[in-house]
Order: sequence, then C-alpha cells, then structure tokens
Amino acid sequence: MISCIAAAESERSLSTMKVSNQFLNAFVWTALLWQSSSSGISMEFVCNYWHGTGHIGDSSDCQAWAYCSNNKLVGRGYCPKGYFHDAPSGMCELAREVRCVPQDWERCAQQKEGDYLAEPFDCRKYKKCGDDEVYSCADGYLFSNRLQTCVSSAAGCPQRSIDICAFMPSGTTVGDPQNCGLYLECLNGASMLKVCTAQRYYNYKNGICQTLKPEHCGEDGFEVVKKQPPATDANVCAEFYQSDRSGDQFISDSLTCQGYYTCSSQYAIGKWHSCPLGKHFQWWSQKCVNPDTYSCPFDRCANLNSTFVTAINTGCTEYIFCKNQTSNRLLKCPDDYPYFDEKRGVCVDKYPNYTVCFMND
Repeated sequence: MISCIAAAESERSLSTMKVSNQFLNAFVWTALLWQSSSSGISMEFVCNYWHGTGHIGDSSDCQAWAYCSNNKLVGRGYCPKGYFHDAPSGMCELAREVRCVPQDWERCAQQKEGDYLAEPFDCRKYKKCGDDEVYSCADGYLFSNRLQTCVSSAAGCPQRSIDICAFMPSGTTVGDPQNCGLYLECLNGASMLKVCTAQRYYNYKNGICQTLKPEHCGEDGFEVVKKQPPATDANVCAEFYQSDRSGDQFISDSLTCQGYYTCSSQYAIGKWHSCPLGKHFQWWSQKCVNPDTYSCPFDRCANLNSTFVTAINTGCTEYIFCKNQTSNRLLKCPDDYPYFDEKRGVCVDKYPNYTVCFMND
C-alpha cells in the first residue's frame, strides 16, 4: 500500500486525469522518483515498457493510479473513497464495477504460510510472501509456485503470469516484458502478442519497429529469423495490383529495401526482382532510387556498398554501421558534428537536406 502523498500540483496538471469534474479535488499528483515497495510489479516497471502518455493502474492498490510519459513514471494519485481505478478506461469508477487485478496479498493468501511466489513478469525470480528479498533460479530453470522449487524452463513458466495489459488503457501498445523485441496490443485489460513486420524488432523505448535488435534487449528476448523473399508470390498481385490501372505494376516485397515483384495483372503470379546495386525500391514512384531520397523501413544497408547509412526516424542524428550489406550496429553523431551526411558518409555540423533526414517510414 502506498504510504504517503507528496504536494498537490496545479489544477492544470490535475485536469489531465480522465474523470468527472466532481472528483477532481479528490485526486492528488505526487512527486516522481519513489518506488512502490509492497509489490513486485512497480508502476515504474509498467511505465518503462510504454512510450506513450496516460494513466495506468497500480498492482498493489486498486484505488491508486500513476501517470506515465515516454517510459517514465511522472505522477501518482488516488481515486476517491469507494472508487477504484479502471485501467482500460483510465477513469475512477465505483469499486463494485471495477475488475481489480489480484494483489500480492491475494496471491499469497492462496499459498501456505512461508511459501514463495514467482515474480509475475519473470518466473526466474521468486520471493517469500511478505518479504522483499528476491531470489533467482539458476540458468535454464524457472520457479514453480506449486512445487516450491526451481524446475526446467523447457516447458515455459510453470504458472500463468499477470498480464501487463491489466494495468494499461485499452488501445495502447507496450513492449512485452517477457520477450524483448515483441510488443503487446492491449484491449480491455487483455493482451495480444504481436511481431513487427519485415523481420524487425519492436523498440519499447521509442515505440518503433527497427532493423537492429535494441541494445536494451541484450542477449535475451526475441530473435528475428532472417529469410529471403521468394522468387515468386502467388498472392501479391491479387492483393496489391491496382485494377484501375493497366500494364505492369511493381510491388514492394515488404522484406528488403531493394526487392519488388512485377505484376502484369491482378491474376498474375508476382516475379521478384532487385534494383541495381546502390539503389532502393521506392514503392510510390515505382522506381529504383538513390537511398537518400527514400526512408526505407527495412535494412537500409542492403544492396549498397556503403560502410554507413542513415538511421531513419532520427533526423539524421544517428547512423548504422554496415557489414556485408547488413545492419550491424547503431551509432550517434557527436555534439560538435550532430548530423550524419549519408552521401559523404561522415558526421557534419549542418543539417543535410536529404529526404531520408526528415521523412519517416
């Protein structure tokens, strides 16, 4: 249970809470930077996986809520007496009408006195009910609440984990705490696991799918299995050929920057082709173009003899080191020369006027 509330903030800040005006006076923002000690699922933990902005529920107190912004917890508060925070709607509702996520004490009540419980989002870790000290199983093992010991991880977590979407507003997208590089779509307190298209990773720090595995994932989490587009595709023409136009049309393979299929009609079988070396396929112009004129969302190192290429969605402040025409690692320009000039392959002090610098995928 949260034990203290700091100073109240202004009415302007308070008005951001999506509740009826009659309850605004009952809400109080609290200061940042102190963490809930009564639950293994802190609100800081939940905010960390969400790049968006809004209110979340508290796993240790049905009456409490927090406000997240860009992966950080920036405020806390409470619903009025008799009301619980309803995470899917982001509002305070009558307690009897809210489905509150099981609290730590409820989970412990189902165990024998002195039992241990696995951490809700990490089955490798566990702690004794009523104790804050966390223990860890050896590599390759997970903790079983039923057996009260560490067991082989081959079959996955021995018990059902709490869904992070149970604390999130409906319609939001968050990183998957158990599979770094994947993401969850939250709807009415439940999650749907999603994978980025085109062999990419989800970066919960910016809410974007990217070619390189995010550094914060380390060696854990989801691993993309690279594959080449097939030489022919029986579905691409039927799905993407524009019937109001005639003649050959070129359709991106949606996996590579240089690849496309040719379709003579919506009934044809698409045949794969590659742009000439040094070019990327621009789907809307139906042409192979210079890479700096197109923010290809796939691996921009592909089909180029470049050592470095611009990282899209960064305003040309970051770039990628290429190895064997494959993205290898992400780099950032220094403060003195903050912009990457893709044509010259160096960081410069003036903003390059290239389409790739200001155009997102």
